Amino acid sequence: MESERWGRLVGGHLALDFVNTDIVSEHDRSEDVLRSADEFVAWCVYAAVPGAVSTVPTGGADDVLADALSLREALRASMRAIAAGETPKERDLATVQAMYARALGSATMSISGGVLSWRWAPGSPAILVWEIAVQSVDLLRGGSIDRIKACPACGFVFIDATKNRSRRWCSMDDCGKQEKIRRYVTKRAQAR
Repeated sequence: MESERWGRLVGGHLALDFVNTDIVSEHDRSEDVLRSADEFVAWCVYAAVPGAVSTVPTGGADDVLADALSLREALRASMRAIAAGETPKERDLATVQAMYARALGSATMSISGGVLSWRWAPGSPAILVWEIAVQSVDLLRGGSIDRIKACPACGFVFIDATKNRSRRWCSMDDCGKQEKIRRYVTKRAQAR
């Protein structure tokens, strides 16, 4: 089942869900779910990245995976910095900017339904990375980056869309529930 393979999409934005594909366990990032171009494309289909199809492009798959991992690393560092109330490092922003520039340099602008969008030639293996780069910059330019938070339990980043900005966990079904159980067990042990 795909949702068990990658977990839920809890970031509230494609860029944040993409960052969260690098599973963290006790600060160990050895459980990377994007170990191949096949897995990257499959995750893009699962996450409904525009332009994603279930087949892996034949040409340039290794380059696409390398670009995706580079973009994810820069986005992760930038989003974690923002969640901590810090300014992202210039080198990380430069990586995102370079991928964004490549995306726009290969795109055709179109307006549909009164909304500007970018289109790429179908079948280009890089369109998935480019779409993520464009959406990432859109988030950073026009999103409420002051609402980006990091889950204290697993490190996933997410947008706190609550009215009073009180969301603390990536998901109450996962980390929030585990924390409540931990507190309950601790409280019961202290009461004995």
